Amino acid sequence: MTHRAPETHTGDHDALAVGWALHTLDPDEATAFEAHLETCPTCRRTVDDTTAILGDLGGAVVPSDPPPRLRQRLLDAVDADLAAGSGPGVDTPDAPSPGPVPSPEEPSPERRDATVVPLAPRRRATRWLAAAAVVLVVAAIGGLTAANQSLRDERDSAQAAAAAQAEREAAVADVLRDAGSPGVSHAVLAGAQGGIVGLVVDDGTGQRVLTTGLGPNDAASEIYVLWGLVDGTPQALGTFDVGGRAPDVRSVPSSPEAVPYAGFAVSLEPGRTAPASPTRVVASGQVGR
Repeated sequence: MTHRAPETHTGDHDALAVGWALHTLDPDEATAFEAHLETCPTCRRTVDDTTAILGDLGGAVVPSDPPPRLRQRLLDAVDADLAAGSGPGVDTPDAPSPGPVPSPEEPSPERRDATVVPLAPRRRATRWLAAAAVVLVVAAIGGLTAANQSLRDERDSAQAAAAAQAEREAAVADVLRDAGSPGVSHAVLAGAQGGIVGLVVDDGTGQRVLTTGLGPNDAASEIYVLWGLVDGTPQALGTFDVGGRAPDVRSVPSSPEAVPYAGFAVSLEPGRTAPASPTRVVASGQVGR
Protein backbone atom coordinates (compact mmCIF):
# COMPACT_ATOMS: atom_id res chain seq x y z
CA MET A 1 0.00 0.00 0.00
CA THR A 2 1.35 3.41 -0.92
CA HIS A 3 1.21 6.13 1.76
CA ARG A 4 0.94 9.77 0.80
CA ALA A 5 2.20 12.56 3.04
CA PRO A 6 -0.54 14.82 4.44
CA GLU A 7 -0.73 18.22 2.89
CA THR A 8 -0.72 20.05 6.21
CA HIS A 9 0.82 19.67 9.66
CA THR A 10 -1.55 18.67 12.47
CA GLY A 11 -1.21 18.19 16.20
CA ASP A 12 -0.90 14.41 15.70
CA HIS A 13 2.34 14.91 13.82
CA ASP A 14 4.07 16.39 16.89
CA ALA A 15 3.78 13.09 18.75
CA LEU A 16 4.67 11.10 15.62
CA ALA A 17 7.79 13.21 15.11
CA VAL A 18 9.00 12.50 18.64
CA GLY A 19 8.12 8.83 18.34
CA TRP A 20 9.99 8.62 15.04
CA ALA A 21 13.07 10.23 16.59
CA LEU A 22 12.88 7.75 19.50
CA HIS A 23 12.21 4.78 17.15
CA THR A 24 8.97 3.88 18.94
CA LEU A 25 6.57 3.91 15.94
CA ASP A 26 5.30 0.65 14.48
CA PRO A 27 6.40 -0.10 10.88
CA ASP A 28 3.22 1.18 9.21
CA GLU A 29 3.27 4.44 11.19
CA ALA A 30 6.96 4.92 10.54
CA THR A 31 6.51 4.42 6.78
CA ALA A 32 3.58 6.82 6.60
CA PHE A 33 5.31 9.42 8.74
CA GLU A 34 8.53 9.27 6.73
CA ALA A 35 6.55 10.28 3.65
CA HIS A 36 5.09 13.21 5.60
CA LEU A 37 8.47 14.12 7.06
CA GLU A 38 9.95 14.69 3.60
CA THR A 39 7.57 17.61 3.01
CA CYS A 40 7.08 19.01 6.53
CA PRO A 41 9.72 21.41 7.90
CA THR A 42 7.85 21.61 11.25
CA CYS A 43 8.25 17.88 11.85
CA ARG A 44 11.83 18.03 10.65
CA ARG A 45 12.58 20.64 13.30
CA THR A 46 10.79 18.57 15.95
CA VAL A 47 12.86 15.50 15.06
CA ASP A 48 16.10 17.51 15.11
CA ASP A 49 15.19 19.25 18.38
CA THR A 50 14.24 15.98 20.03
CA THR A 51 17.55 14.39 19.08
CA ALA A 52 19.56 17.41 20.26
CA ILE A 53 17.57 17.91 23.45
CA LEU A 54 17.90 14.30 24.55
CA GLY A 55 21.63 14.64 24.03
CA ASP A 56 21.67 17.59 26.43
CA LEU A 57 19.41 15.92 29.00
CA GLY A 58 22.27 15.35 31.44
CA GLY A 59 22.83 19.11 31.82
CA ALA A 60 19.23 19.99 32.68
CA VAL A 61 18.70 21.03 36.31
CA VAL A 62 16.14 23.84 36.41
CA PRO A 63 12.43 23.07 35.70
CA SER A 64 10.64 24.90 32.94
CA ASP A 65 7.18 24.60 31.37
CA PRO A 66 6.76 23.64 27.68
CA PRO A 67 5.14 26.14 25.30
CA PRO A 68 1.37 26.34 26.01
CA ARG A 69 0.44 26.03 22.32
CA LEU A 70 2.35 22.75 21.95
CA ARG A 71 0.70 21.35 25.08
CA GLN A 72 -2.79 22.30 23.82
CA ARG A 73 -2.21 20.82 20.35
CA LEU A 74 -1.24 17.49 21.89
CA LEU A 75 -4.16 17.41 24.31
CA ASP A 76 -6.60 18.28 21.50
CA ALA A 77 -5.17 15.46 19.38
CA VAL A 78 -5.63 12.94 22.21
CA ASP A 79 -9.19 14.16 22.92
CA ALA A 80 -10.10 13.78 19.26
CA ASP A 81 -8.62 10.28 19.22
CA LEU A 82 -10.62 9.21 22.27
CA ALA A 83 -13.84 10.82 21.00
CA ALA A 84 -13.58 8.95 17.71
CA GLY A 85 -13.51 5.66 19.60
CA SER A 86 -10.43 4.38 17.80
CA GLY A 87 -6.89 5.44 17.04
CA PRO A 88 -5.51 6.24 13.59
CA GLY A 89 -5.55 3.23 11.32
CA VAL A 90 -7.79 1.08 13.55
CA ASP A 91 -10.68 -0.58 11.77
CA THR A 92 -13.98 -0.89 13.61
CA PRO A 93 -16.12 -3.96 12.99
CA ASP A 94 -19.37 -3.73 11.05
CA ALA A 95 -22.51 -3.57 13.12
CA PRO A 96 -24.02 -7.06 13.59
CA SER A 97 -27.17 -7.81 11.57
CA PRO A 98 -30.42 -8.55 13.46
CA GLY A 99 -30.99 -12.22 14.13
CA PRO A 100 -32.04 -14.72 16.73
CA VAL A 101 -30.68 -14.24 20.18
CA PRO A 102 -27.86 -16.79 20.55
CA SER A 103 -27.94 -19.28 23.34
CA PRO A 104 -25.70 -18.72 26.38
CA GLU A 105 -23.79 -21.89 25.53
CA GLU A 106 -22.62 -20.58 22.15
CA PRO A 107 -21.73 -16.83 22.08
CA SER A 108 -22.23 -15.35 18.65
CA PRO A 109 -19.19 -14.13 16.65
CA GLU A 110 -20.47 -10.63 17.15
CA ARG A 111 -20.37 -11.05 20.95
CA ARG A 112 -16.94 -12.62 20.82
CA ASP A 113 -15.72 -9.72 18.68
CA ALA A 114 -17.35 -7.22 21.01
CA THR A 115 -15.26 -8.52 23.88
CA VAL A 116 -11.98 -8.06 22.00
CA VAL A 117 -12.12 -5.33 19.38
CA PRO A 118 -12.73 -2.34 21.76
CA LEU A 119 -9.36 -3.08 23.36
CA ALA A 120 -7.45 -2.01 20.26
CA PRO A 121 -8.67 1.63 20.40
CA ARG A 122 -7.79 1.69 24.11
CA ARG A 123 -4.28 0.47 23.39
CA ARG A 124 -3.88 3.00 20.60
CA ALA A 125 -5.23 5.82 22.75
CA THR A 126 -2.83 4.84 25.54
CA ARG A 127 0.06 4.93 23.11
CA TRP A 128 -0.98 8.38 21.89
CA LEU A 129 -1.19 9.58 25.48
CA ALA A 130 2.32 8.25 26.10
CA ALA A 131 3.64 9.89 22.94
CA ALA A 132 2.00 13.17 23.90
CA ALA A 133 3.60 12.95 27.33
CA VAL A 134 7.00 12.39 25.69
CA VAL A 135 6.53 15.50 23.56
CA LEU A 136 5.69 17.57 26.64
CA VAL A 137 8.70 16.20 28.52
CA VAL A 138 10.99 16.91 25.57
CA ALA A 139 9.61 20.44 25.29
CA ALA A 140 10.23 20.95 29.01
CA ILE A 141 13.78 19.68 28.59
CA GLY A 142 14.22 22.27 25.85
CA GLY A 143 13.25 24.92 28.38
CA LEU A 144 15.72 23.43 30.85
CA THR A 145 18.52 23.66 28.31
CA ALA A 146 17.74 27.32 27.63
CA ALA A 147 17.55 28.03 31.36
CA ASN A 148 20.89 26.32 31.92
CA GLN A 149 22.48 28.41 29.18
CA SER A 150 21.09 31.54 30.82
CA LEU A 151 22.54 30.46 34.17
CA ARG A 152 25.91 29.75 32.57
CA ASP A 153 25.87 33.19 30.95
CA GLU A 154 25.04 34.81 34.30
CA ARG A 155 27.80 32.83 36.00
CA ASP A 156 30.33 33.83 33.34
CA SER A 157 29.24 37.47 33.62
CA ALA A 158 29.59 37.38 37.41
CA GLN A 159 33.03 35.80 37.15
CA ALA A 160 34.14 38.42 34.63
CA ALA A 161 32.87 41.22 36.89
CA ALA A 162 34.67 39.71 39.89
CA ALA A 163 37.90 39.43 37.89
CA ALA A 164 37.62 43.06 36.74
CA GLN A 165 37.01 44.21 40.32
CA ALA A 166 40.04 42.27 41.55
CA GLU A 167 42.15 43.85 38.79
CA ARG A 168 41.00 47.35 39.80
CA GLU A 169 41.77 46.70 43.44
CA ALA A 170 45.26 45.41 42.56
CA ALA A 171 45.94 48.51 40.43
CA VAL A 172 44.84 50.81 43.26
CA ALA A 173 47.08 48.94 45.71
CA ASP A 174 50.04 49.28 43.31
CA VAL A 175 49.55 53.06 42.99
CA LEU A 176 49.33 53.55 46.74
CA ARG A 177 52.40 51.39 47.33
CA ASP A 178 54.44 53.26 44.69
CA ALA A 179 53.34 56.63 46.07
CA GLY A 180 54.85 55.64 49.39
CA SER A 181 58.10 54.38 47.87
CA PRO A 182 61.19 56.65 48.20
CA GLY A 183 62.23 58.43 44.99
CA VAL A 184 58.89 57.96 43.18
CA SER A 185 57.27 61.23 42.10
CA HIS A 186 53.65 61.63 43.09
CA ALA A 187 51.13 64.40 43.55
CA VAL A 188 47.92 64.46 45.54
CA LEU A 189 45.23 66.11 43.40
CA ALA A 190 42.90 68.59 45.04
CA GLY A 191 39.67 69.63 43.38
CA ALA A 192 38.80 73.20 42.39
CA GLN A 193 36.41 73.36 45.36
CA GLY A 194 38.87 71.68 47.75
CA GLY A 195 39.09 68.10 48.85
CA ILE A 196 41.19 65.26 47.46
CA VAL A 197 39.91 63.94 44.13
CA GLY A 198 42.86 61.84 42.96
CA LEU A 199 46.50 60.90 43.00
CA VAL A 200 49.17 60.94 40.26
CA VAL A 201 52.17 58.60 40.43
CA ASP A 202 55.15 58.89 38.05
CA ASP A 203 57.63 56.01 38.41
CA GLY A 204 59.58 56.87 35.24
CA THR A 205 57.63 54.49 32.98
CA GLY A 206 54.52 56.64 32.72
CA GLN A 207 51.97 58.40 34.82
CA ARG A 208 49.07 56.66 36.53
CA VAL A 209 46.09 58.59 37.79
CA LEU A 210 44.11 57.24 40.73
CA THR A 211 40.62 58.73 40.47
CA THR A 212 38.63 58.99 43.67
CA GLY A 213 36.55 62.14 43.27
CA LEU A 214 36.62 62.92 39.53
CA GLY A 215 33.15 62.57 38.09
CA PRO A 216 32.44 60.37 35.04
CA ASN A 217 32.89 62.16 31.71
CA ASP A 218 30.81 61.79 28.58
CA ALA A 219 33.08 59.53 26.53
CA ALA A 220 31.41 60.65 23.31
CA SER A 221 31.95 64.40 23.66
CA GLU A 222 34.61 65.15 26.31
CA ILE A 223 37.89 63.87 27.76
CA TYR A 224 40.11 64.31 30.79
CA VAL A 225 43.68 65.56 30.08
CA LEU A 226 46.66 65.10 32.40
CA TRP A 227 49.13 68.01 32.37
CA GLY A 228 52.70 68.16 33.67
CA LEU A 229 53.85 71.51 35.04
CA VAL A 230 57.38 72.65 34.04
CA ASP A 231 58.41 76.13 35.15
CA GLY A 232 54.75 76.98 35.54
CA THR A 233 53.94 75.94 31.93
CA PRO A 234 51.47 73.05 31.48
CA GLN A 235 52.38 70.28 29.02
CA ALA A 236 49.76 67.79 27.89
CA LEU A 237 50.87 64.28 28.84
CA GLY A 238 47.87 62.24 27.77
CA THR A 239 44.13 61.74 27.95
CA PHE A 240 41.89 59.39 29.89
CA ASP A 241 38.23 58.69 30.67
CA VAL A 242 36.59 58.24 34.05
CA GLY A 243 33.75 55.73 34.35
CA GLY A 244 31.20 55.23 37.07
CA ARG A 245 33.42 53.11 39.32
CA ALA A 246 35.71 54.70 41.92
CA PRO A 247 38.42 54.41 42.91
CA ASP A 248 39.97 53.44 39.59
CA VAL A 249 43.37 53.76 37.92
CA ARG A 250 44.08 55.22 34.48
CA SER A 251 47.49 54.94 32.83
CA VAL A 252 48.89 57.80 30.75
CA PRO A 253 51.76 57.18 28.28
CA SER A 254 55.09 58.65 29.36
CA SER A 255 56.88 61.39 27.43
CA PRO A 256 59.96 60.41 25.37
CA GLU A 257 62.25 62.18 27.85
CA ALA A 258 62.11 62.06 31.60
CA VAL A 259 61.07 65.48 32.85
CA PRO A 260 61.18 66.54 36.52
CA TYR A 261 57.64 67.90 36.76
CA ALA A 262 56.97 70.32 39.57
CA GLY A 263 53.32 69.40 39.66
CA PHE A 264 50.40 67.84 37.79
CA ALA A 265 46.97 69.11 36.79
CA VAL A 266 43.85 67.59 35.28
CA SER A 267 41.44 69.41 32.98
CA LEU A 268 38.14 68.36 31.46
CA GLU A 269 38.09 69.24 27.76
CA PRO A 270 35.38 69.30 25.10
CA GLY A 271 36.01 66.92 22.21
CA ARG A 272 38.28 63.90 22.33
CA THR A 273 41.77 65.41 21.98
CA ALA A 274 44.08 67.45 24.19
CA PRO A 275 44.18 71.18 23.38
CA ALA A 276 47.34 73.33 23.37
CA SER A 277 46.51 74.61 26.84
CA PRO A 278 43.98 73.60 29.50
CA THR A 279 40.45 74.92 29.11
CA ARG A 280 39.01 74.07 32.55
CA VAL A 281 41.30 72.75 35.27
CA VAL A 282 39.40 70.53 37.69
CA ALA A 283 42.27 69.28 39.88
CA SER A 284 45.95 69.96 40.56
CA GLY A 285 48.76 69.12 43.00
CA GLN A 286 52.46 69.63 43.70
CA VAL A 287 54.94 66.80 43.27
CA GLY A 288 56.41 65.17 46.32
CA ARG A 289 59.14 62.53 46.54
